[in-house]
Amino acid sequence: MTRYSFKVGEFFSLQQVNYLIEQVIDETVHVVAIGEGSKSAYKIDELLSRFANGDLRFLSREELSTATADPTPERCVERSLSNFPQRVQRQAIAKWRYLEAICPDGRLGYPRQVVADLLRKVWTELDPKYRGDRPPSPPSFYRWRARWVWSNFDIRALIDKWELRGRRQAILPDKLSELIDEGIEKVYLTPQRESLREALEWVQHEVEKENRRRAPEDTLPRVTRRMFNRALARIDRYAILQARYGERYAKDATRIYGKGPACTRPLERVEVDHTPVDILVVDSSTGLQLGRPWITVMIDAYSRMIVGIHVSFRKPSVRSVLRCLKHAILPKSYVKERFPKVTGDWDAYGLIDQLVCDNGLEFHAQDLEAACAELGTHVIYCPTRAPQMKGRIERSLKTLNYGLVHLQPGTTFATYDKRHAYDSERTAVLTLEALQELVHRWIIDVYSVNFHRGIQTTPKQKWDEGVAKFPRRLPPSTDVVNVYLGNTAKRILSKNGIEVHALQYASPALQDLRRRRGDIEVTVRTDPDNLGTIFVFDEEARQYIEAKSTMPEYAEGITAEQHKWMLAKARKEYEASPLRLALLAAKSALRDDTARLIQGGTPSKTKSKPVKAANADREALMQREETRQAQLPLEPTDEPDLPDNDQGDEPDVPLFPIRRGANSSNFVNRKPTGI
Repeated sequence: MTRYSFKVGEFFSLQQVNYLIEQVIDETVHVVAIGEGSKSAYKIDELLSRFANGDLRFLSREELSTATADPTPERCVERSLSNFPQRVQRQAIAKWRYLEAICPDGRLGYPRQVVADLLRKVWTELDPKYRGDRPPSPPSFYRWRARWVWSNFDIRALIDKWELRGRRQAILPDKLSELIDEGIEKVYLTPQRESLREALEWVQHEVEKENRRRAPEDTLPRVTRRMFNRALARIDRYAILQARYGERYAKDATRIYGKGPACTRPLERVEVDHTPVDILVVDSSTGLQLGRPWITVMIDAYSRMIVGIHVSFRKPSVRSVLRCLKHAILPKSYVKERFPKVTGDWDAYGLIDQLVCDNGLEFHAQDLEAACAELGTHVIYCPTRAPQMKGRIERSLKTLNYGLVHLQPGTTFATYDKRHAYDSERTAVLTLEALQELVHRWIIDVYSVNFHRGIQTTPKQKWDEGVAKFPRRLPPSTDVVNVYLGNTAKRILSKNGIEVHALQYASPALQDLRRRRGDIEVTVRTDPDNLGTIFVFDEEARQYIEAKSTMPEYAEGITAEQHKWMLAKARKEYEASPLRLALLAAKSALRDDTARLIQGGTPSKTKSKPVKAANADREALMQREETRQAQLPLEPTDEPDLPDNDQGDEPDVPLFPIRRGANSSNFVNRKPTGI
């Protein structure tokens, strides 16, 4: 290492300007700016402070000649002695021991014979591992001293040029180098990604063709694999990857991923993503396999705390994102009641400042953007094909699968080749509810209390420290979250209220809205986790009004998925019940009887049109027909018809007909016509 001090003739760089020390007077250093010629003076204490802070660095003459005008150069440090092989290090240290013993300040005032005696004396006193077979000769010592003094007593100047040892590379003919470069460009650096062997064979074939046109003494040498590799090594690796795999792959393969955006408080930046859970889930009642569920996870970038999850069999959609967002905002007070085996607390909740997601269609939905805007959450989209922009959630999803799911029966592992002989279908025993419990227990009792090297503490401890300084914020009520993050639909307000999911909803506020507006189309917000209540938008009042289900004992607390499953189950049971078969038979018999009546009562073309009775007489005839119908037996009998009664006995028919709907005491005193 070269040694420097603030003395005349030294060079140093300060604030991207190179200086030469002209003179030193007492504690003041007078310098001149190289290239500009301006002069200035600094106190030695000030320069030492700048040196300690890293703002000042000394320059050698070689570094000064190669210095660039880059305003922000990257700091570089030359290789040290430890970067060389052990044998080279021992040789350099041995030379340095001779120089330090004979001329420590670089000055040599001894004749040649005395120098030889001193070398022999130092050789006898030297450590055996540095001594060698015999002492060095005076000419070698003189060469060491010259290089050492010229480099300002840098021990690295005593290192032999060991990297230049070995056979020198032969200079290839220009035509041969041209053919090798052409083969690399035409065969190897192509999107077809042909192998090195194919490119080498192409070059060898071209060399043979070229040698046929040359004289025997001018033939080109045979191209070997070593020649080809040396030519290929001169090409930048980025250029090779770009030509063979494309620019995007080359950037991904050569970039270095730094630290993500820094966060100062919890819920400042929350990342969200989906992944299929690597496990097969079975039905709780039948035991049939239902497949692999999906999980949506939100993680806090500040503390690495998982703040929200949603597990479902449906593929990622805006609904799963909204439900996960709702789970992240609201307190998790259900955990102890629903999962008694959980020992810790999951107190991650509050409004989110930034929601970071990728470019999936579900994240670009209008419902998500509108809901986040209403809650004061900014949605940030990462560039396409850049998962490193939200690396925290990507890593946490991998940790979830590898740290929990792959240890459970029925796991499918990450890839098919990882299963080997493991039968995922036969070992699957977990239900969706059991999987929910395992995920909650793992998040609360394992992940959140495990040491995280990215934050040098546990996620829960980091979260608690953050919320102690920056309290969490909550919406005015849970109704606000249910409304803004619920499903949106258009429905008609009618006398039956509003029908959603085959359920009817009504309320006094809804009745007042219909009284004012009539049967209109309204915007309805439903909570998919609770169908007991919906919210209807009143455009005049510009607010949402609440409406309860007319079947609260059924709808309260039931989810949309459970309700849909119940409807499908009831419909399936009805299809297989005998009631439906009896219904179909009754409908068929009624249709046949109606057809016979129509056929028997159809007038013929020769018959005259029947005369319609007068309005006054039709009432009497209708009453007589109804009285006769009341006296008919319920079932037909086989008794013969009775002879006509000579006494003229008729059924009791009132002489003065009673109008329909009138009391029996109110008679109309008029003589019937047509008698």
